[in-house]
Amino acid sequence: MMFSSNIKRQKQPVLVKFMYPHDIEASYSSVLTIYESLVIVNAMESTMNTYDEYTPVYDEQIVKRFENEFSRIKEECYLDHAGATLYSDTQIKNIAADLHHSLYANPHSIGGASNITQDIIERMRYLILNHFHTSSEEYSVIFTSGATESLKIVADTFLFHKDQTTNVLSSSGHFVYTQDNHTSVLGMREVVVKRGVKITCLSHDNAFKILNYPLNPLSSCSQQDSNSLFVYSAQCNFSGLKYPLKWIKNVHDGVLSNTVNDTSTKWYVLLDAAGFASTNDLDLSTFKPDFVSLSFYKMFGYPTGIGALLVKNSSADVLQKVYYGGGTVDVSLSSEMYHIKRKSLHERFEDGTVPFLSIISLRHGFDILSSITMEAISKHVFSLAKFLYKSLLMLHHSNGQPVVKLYSDTVYEDCNLQGGIIAFNLIRSNGEYVGYMEVLHVAALFKIHLRTGCFCNPGACQRHLALSNNDILQNYDSGYVCGGATDLINGKPTGAVRVSFGYMSTLKDVQTLLHMIEEYFVDKPQIKKVPAWWLEYKTTLNEKYYYHNTSTKDTNNDTRNNTLQNIKESVSHFINDNRFLKLMVYNNISKKECILEQLYIYPIKSCAAYRIAGSWNLNSKGLQYDREWMIVSSSGTCLTQKQHINLCLLKPIIDQERGIMQLNYPGVAAIDVPLHNDSVRTVEGTICQSRVCGHKVEGIDCGSDVSEWLSLALGLPNLRLIRQSDNDHNKKGNNKPELSFSSQAQYLLINKASVLWLANRVSDKEVQKETIIHRFRGNIILSGCEAFEETQWKHMQIGKNSFTVSGPCTRCQMICIDQTTGKKTIEPLRTLAEQFHGKLRFGIYLTKETKEDGFITVGDIIHIS
Repeated sequence: MMFSSNIKRQKQPVLVKFMYPHDIEASYSSVLTIYESLVIVNAMESTMNTYDEYTPVYDEQIVKRFENEFSRIKEECYLDHAGATLYSDTQIKNIAADLHHSLYANPHSIGGASNITQDIIERMRYLILNHFHTSSEEYSVIFTSGATESLKIVADTFLFHKDQTTNVLSSSGHFVYTQDNHTSVLGMREVVVKRGVKITCLSHDNAFKILNYPLNPLSSCSQQDSNSLFVYSAQCNFSGLKYPLKWIKNVHDGVLSNTVNDTSTKWYVLLDAAGFASTNDLDLSTFKPDFVSLSFYKMFGYPTGIGALLVKNSSADVLQKVYYGGGTVDVSLSSEMYHIKRKSLHERFEDGTVPFLSIISLRHGFDILSSITMEAISKHVFSLAKFLYKSLLMLHHSNGQPVVKLYSDTVYEDCNLQGGIIAFNLIRSNGEYVGYMEVLHVAALFKIHLRTGCFCNPGACQRHLALSNNDILQNYDSGYVCGGATDLINGKPTGAVRVSFGYMSTLKDVQTLLHMIEEYFVDKPQIKKVPAWWLEYKTTLNEKYYYHNTSTKDTNNDTRNNTLQNIKESVSHFINDNRFLKLMVYNNISKKECILEQLYIYPIKSCAAYRIAGSWNLNSKGLQYDREWMIVSSSGTCLTQKQHINLCLLKPIIDQERGIMQLNYPGVAAIDVPLHNDSVRTVEGTICQSRVCGHKVEGIDCGSDVSEWLSLALGLPNLRLIRQSDNDHNKKGNNKPELSFSSQAQYLLINKASVLWLANRVSDKEVQKETIIHRFRGNIILSGCEAFEETQWKHMQIGKNSFTVSGPCTRCQMICIDQTTGKKTIEPLRTLAEQFHGKLRFGIYLTKETKEDGFITVGDIIHIS
């Protein structure tokens, strides 16, 4: 990156956090000792319209082609390309045609179709190496299941001792890795440390200090009796920072010997390029790591479960493999410990039959990428990320407070330093953080797909969120786990929201995300402005970082320190997130009596309710017939309103006298389903996926007639109606209550007063307040209580039945579906989040204290204890 002193006077630079030294041209090499906290690196007009700042990279022809190639996602906004990018229509059609018209046999066989398969696999190795600007003379391709297995292979086989084939003792080498690395790299250290290898973690700042500007190495030792490995990522999957590839040569030259104080070791480099290669041109003719890990689904979406480890041939001897499987040996004896491995590197390492059909399919993915240059792809995703970054930076609430906390290592001005990734958290106008789970739920309403959490990069997450090791352990004790839903602890975020772009991403994707944030999370009227703290820093930071004259002194350190403290305070908006609930505590809760006003069951999971008049039976699983059935797709997954809103229009009616459940759907003649289990066809297995039910069930197929009816009504093929078997026992443990097809508990209680309180705060006229209660899909509806007093209850009695409060019900985007019309709105989720500071909880779960059958009756008095 070039730092120009010729800044346009009509523009105002923007101040952002900056954490690493740049790769600057020689004439600017003395500019920076960049271990301070802030730097100005871009200019922006104070009155700019950010939507005019996007600079397109693709021409109209490419844009039009991609619109056709990805027409299936026209109504979706996919922003998780760092997780997995999308496959194109042409790619899949060509793969299907290839498999349909060809005969491919096991490549370990000899002759005919096997030879064809072998030839194509070898051509794929050539194609992969050619894509990365190298050849088989310099690198070998080992096919793996993905980047993770590639990393594991190196961990398992890397020879840290110089020579394990002799009896001569040698010292162990070093395993050095950067703080910002994927979890799979952290797993490597657990393997190598058991072999006596010394482990060193380079912090983010130290990595740049040591590797970007190497000092003179220590005097080299004539005898190198150990091997050492340095592992780093080409691009951070948290912030999108591109780490300098020149580090590879610096490490080979021994720069890390100073750090580990060991000159008797030879250095090798493992480059994790899984996230980099999908949108960047990795040139192995210029930068020559010893090992490169890849995952192809990140590059072109399909196939999954296939990756590669690229090994520099001159470094191959440092990998010594012990285990061998089919196809990796020339000869072996079953009766004696004797074998000879194959001479070719990839043949020694590819145990068993390689996934040859997946490997064959790779060429159709490379065909898609070759239709545009990787340079164009890199510039395209960067241009989108730059536009989004600046738009978010400018966004403010009506009170002038920022909407977004950005986690970045650059200011999105140089494509060589920054990839197409943005990580951030949202902030309310009162300074509270918005939990990323709330953002995820709202995004689902807008059909936006993004990633939340720490993205399997705990080091980068910890650094950007300014969490100490002790903070992380305390968060774990408070319930946070990787991939979990605990997004805020003591008002502070445990992770972030990540947006990542792919080669087919569009400006419309960015605008959709911005629309969601502005519509849902910004207090109106919104303000777009340069952050207020910018002008105070302009002179000092320009002088310090823009100009290459490092002799200029900062003569007002007190002023600088004071204003720095002001910035820290301006983005530190932490308040007691329990204050609202404290206002809801009532002194006489235990003395109040409420009435069971309404009673509902939901016979088919995620479909419409059936209202009960009078009394209703309770069994060991809850209300009789409640969530007794579910609709599953041809793949065996349960349909829910999260993906299929029209399920709310499918209304079951229980007719116990006739022994039937009648199904009704607009425009389709009703159908009757027997209430008694007279079918013998059972379906066993994980019908409900983990996030729907989370437990294994045994179900009874209700037959082809209702299957055809459901497919006709819902417009989906091969649907089945499954009823829970009487023999199905809960698999969660003997001490757990039995459940039907419900997700969390036997009963869900809703306080009508709480609903009315919330409804009065919803300003959206599209939300019908008289029907808003049905959005919460409660079984037991109470009246006569104070709003939210149910949050303090522990036990209760309805009629002759005693219940324990299991906890609050955590809400998602389903409460934004009008259960009477099937229309989706952004309320009441937004108001619920605002009023409870991101805690999306409403209603309480109940568990019956005994398993004996009973009944409850509409009008019963509720006794609280």
